[in-house]
Amino acid sequence: MADHPLRQRLNEELHSRPSIPVRPPARILHLALLDPGSRRLKEAFAAFCERHALPVPSAEARQAIVELGTQRLKWERHGEFGTLTLVGSWPEDLLAPSLPLPPLLDEITGGLGDIRIAAADIRLVRDEEEPAPTLVERFFGHDDVAGGFVAGGTARLFTDFRIGPDGFTRYLLLDRALTPARAGRTVRRLCEIDTYRMLALMAYPVAQGHAPVLGGLEQRLHEILDEMAKASGAAAERAVLERMTALSREVERLIDTHAFRFAAGKAYHRIVQQRLAELHEGSISGYQRLTPFLERRLGPAMATCAATEERVESLARRLARAIDLLRTRIDVALEAQNQEILEGMAERTKAQLRLQETVEGLSVVAISYYALSVLAKVVEPVASHLFGMDEAVVVAILAPLVVILVWLGLRRIRARIARGA
Repeated sequence: MADHPLRQRLNEELHSRPSIPVRPPARILHLALLDPGSRRLKEAFAAFCERHALPVPSAEARQAIVELGTQRLKWERHGEFGTLTLVGSWPEDLLAPSLPLPPLLDEITGGLGDIRIAAADIRLVRDEEEPAPTLVERFFGHDDVAGGFVAGGTARLFTDFRIGPDGFTRYLLLDRALTPARAGRTVRRLCEIDTYRMLALMAYPVAQGHAPVLGGLEQRLHEILDEMAKASGAAAERAVLERMTALSREVERLIDTHAFRFAAGKAYHRIVQQRLAELHEGSISGYQRLTPFLERRLGPAMATCAATEERVESLARRLARAIDLLRTRIDVALEAQNQEILEGMAERTKAQLRLQETVEGLSVVAISYYALSVLAKVVEPVASHLFGMDEAVVVAILAPLVVILVWLGLRRIRARIARGA
């Protein structure tokens, strides 16, 4: 039995984003770069691989992992961004607040410009059961952090979700009983949470920027509706319709500019919520868990985006209803005008018919007169010789017959024309 052409490709999709198993102590550096189609990042990654004699990803590749001694570098391609993740052991103290960044990351991304949207620095170390306040203060330098048990209680996680001087957000993951595979999945979820929360929030400035614009459009619609209520006459109503149509074009253009960003924001927010749920968080006394910490601001921001999107859609619907109503008014007025025109045409048709009947009567007389004139010319030479009658008498006798024949002929022609129509 032959496989469907897409079977292999669809099955490989399940394995397209593999986690990298990781053992403590390890440092994971994750970068997300805004790059539609991940073309620029892929070219930079491929050039890096060529320089260091590493396998170069194929043109169709969506991800690649290369070995760099004790470290592994992973590149992934996404829709509007690409990611680099460096995983490996670290010789220095991973609990030190500030550690140098590997030069290879700057080697790859140095020429790409300001497209970094997320960067995570995850430190994975053995949990020595050190009290959380002491550990947090030593690593973060303050206690305003979120933390809790993750992976079913097999690890402790702390982060402040702040961007440090090096541009990275730090995460401290303390391994209590993690397997390498589970540690890799947990790290991947943290990287995705850090990336997708930023991508989701990209819709928030768009929503804020739309607020004053929407206020102006709604005010204009209110003014136009007032004009529509007062408009009388076809010219005034057409002028109002033109203003409504122009406003409708502006609203549709506004929808076109924000539709993708808001749709992407909702999708990214759902991914963040799913990854947070997959962490299986547990509470640590004195610390807020990651989920409520993130949702405290992420939730309202996304609600603002949803409300703005609905506000634009509502404006478009109201405008469409107003345009339909005004067009109905114009159509009714046009139908009334057309009715008046038809009634006028009917009256004129009746008058034309009466005039035509009058003309037909005159036509009978005229045709009969000319016919008798012709007959008189014919009768004149033979009337006295053949019938012994005066010419005028013969013509008088033929006159009624000629009139009747002409009338019948015209009537027959008129009936034939009516049947043809």
